[in-house]
Amino acid sequence: MTKAKLTRREGLTGIGTAAAAVALGGTAASAAQTADATAGTFDQSNVTWNTLDGIDHVWYHVLKVDPEAKTVDLLLKFAANQRIVLHRHHADYSTFIIQGELRLYDEEGSLTEIRPTASFVEKPAGGPPHTEGGGDVDCIAWFSNRGTDGMIYEILGPDNETLATLGLPEFHALWEAQDTPVQPVVPG
Repeated sequence: MTKAKLTRREGLTGIGTAAAAVALGGTAASAAQTADATAGTFDQSNVTWNTLDGIDHVWYHVLKVDPEAKTVDLLLKFAANQRIVLHRHHADYSTFIIQGELRLYDEEGSLTEIRPTASFVEKPAGGPPHTEGGGDVDCIAWFSNRGTDGMIYEILGPDNETLATLGLPEFHALWEAQDTPVQPVVPG
């Protein structure tokens, strides 16, 4: 049996999981199995995922909308081995992949880019229409959109016609409508 090589972060996560399992009465062997099973996964227990009607295979959680700074920060979860609707980005953006890999496809469906866990990418607004989705496991990514108080995403139909748009006002409404995110605990 060969073991997959873990990143330093995955190894530290596994060590923490294994130590907790042993502390709760498990054996070292069961702790190791638990660590292997959870290595590289993101604990989503405090995230309330939301959906938008008509946009399948993706869930969102808005982290922050700042109209003055013209920024929208959100988590997106892309279903494994699925693709979301054809769309175009109208704001400069950054992504950081938290779990899995994000796969990008051109209009014809050809794979054009794979963003693995822990990759960080910055892109300017514009670019060709594309689809994207998770790899073999659900992909969780942080997206930071900035620099526009207008349209951020343009959802496109099969003939590149605009079906819907999402901009800063729409994300602000989604942010206000969702459950309050988990807040840090300050001791004392």
